[in-house]
Amino acid sequence: MNLTGKTLMKKVLMFTALSIMLVSLAVPAQAVIPALVGPLAALISVLPQILAFVGIGMLAMLKPGTYRALLTIAWQHKIITTIILLSVTISSGFFIYQAVSPNVNIIATTSKDLQLSSISQSWATFRGGIHRTGHQANHLGPTDANLLWAFIDREAAVMDFSSSPAVVGNRLYIGAGRGSLFRTDGLVYCLDVKTGNVIWKSKSPQQIFSSPAIVGGRVYIGEGLHYDVDSSLRCLDANTGQEIWNFQTASHVESSPCIDRGRVYFGAGDDGVYCLDALEGKEIWHYTNLHVDISPIVVDGKLYFGTGYGQPKIYAVSAENGSDIWVKSVDLPVWGSPTISGELIYFGLGNGNFVDSHQVPTGGVVALNLKTGEEVWSFQTEDAVLTAISFLKDYVYFGCRDGYVYALDAKTGDIFWKSSIDTPIVSSPAVTKDSIYFGGTNGVIYCLEAETGDMNWWYNTNDISSEIKIYSSPAVANGKLYIGSSNRYLFCLGDTTPTN
Repeated sequence: MNLTGKTLMKKVLMFTALSIMLVSLAVPAQAVIPALVGPLAALISVLPQILAFVGIGMLAMLKPGTYRALLTIAWQHKIITTIILLSVTISSGFFIYQAVSPNVNIIATTSKDLQLSSISQSWATFRGGIHRTGHQANHLGPTDANLLWAFIDREAAVMDFSSSPAVVGNRLYIGAGRGSLFRTDGLVYCLDVKTGNVIWKSKSPQQIFSSPAIVGGRVYIGEGLHYDVDSSLRCLDANTGQEIWNFQTASHVESSPCIDRGRVYFGAGDDGVYCLDALEGKEIWHYTNLHVDISPIVVDGKLYFGTGYGQPKIYAVSAENGSDIWVKSVDLPVWGSPTISGELIYFGLGNGNFVDSHQVPTGGVVALNLKTGEEVWSFQTEDAVLTAISFLKDYVYFGCRDGYVYALDAKTGDIFWKSSIDTPIVSSPAVTKDSIYFGGTNGVIYCLEAETGDMNWWYNTNDISSEIKIYSSPAVANGKLYIGSSNRYLFCLGDTTPTN
């Protein structure tokens, strides 16, 4: 064996040892240093893949004679070679398993004494109901910025909780996205609302932005982000996470489903709007040739939704068969999920998206007559209104990318108050009788006084982990607030005792 071969073998062994050492040291550090959980977990998830690419690159640069020298060394050092080959084989097997593993992975409950959610309880659409208030009936939110728990899944790769939670009974349901260099997928979680412990989680083949709807002991949630195709709407058992049915679509399902009278309604990107049988997942009707990402809403046998791409329009169709009742053209894309109060329906409009403002930022809210589609009033903002429009008492509330939260008279559109937050707001507000809760893209959770718009309190999630952004919308129940973040965390703030 020549000197060059010995030197090369030493470099290979050093590279292998360094790789093992980096992974073995990172894992305990993750547990010991909570502030580094996010960054380290992300590093751990991609480190083996980076090392694999480096190793392949090193081999590609070798000359043919060097390969023969390596084979000679390998034959003379059978034990070392065996160890290296076993390591490579095990690692390769792991990555292959990750690539082809089943889409559903049910994790047993961590709290055996938890009671099952009642099938009589529901969260039937995005933000809970047709008023999009984001809270359980007659429940108040937290009165201060007290962090009760922060959930992070240490076993998962880079996680994103941009989906919004739904709370039913003692359980919280939410979707998530994760990614690596080789694949992206998603998870649906069911957590104990008191502790944040995982009851079950179900793996999905695509990342999840859609927010869950829970009716009749079932969870309905969409899969896929903007450029995904061949996505689906899934129906899971709310108590176990077991998949009941899966309906395939030709485009992504960012839309949050709406459940009404045994039917599921949702947008599927440029694959239009679907109506399915909620029990079996069979198609009842399909409205094609439009792009819908918002959560539709059903009232009195009519389904309402709007389009964000192409010619922006607002539609009222028969919930029974999907036939047009009226169609209203509007000047700006329709992004804000609608709310209904009395004879009016409200939509958020604007150029832009959840991540970036448009080069010509503009937006607003329009109120239409439910029966005719005629405009009753409109309100202009300086950037897009991407949040759902929330209604409580005599007012509608919404956030805007222009950095303001607004309260308008629901009948006239006259401004009641606006509060400067100084960061884009894409998190739909949860509104109780005295407070408004939402998250900012700066990672701060806010509570405003409903009557005045004055700041009650705020909580900076960046104290837990840096570079957090909040696109998720909060759910409020029993004195607590639940909200996801872009940096792998799900937060629970609230009072230590119920405040019904």
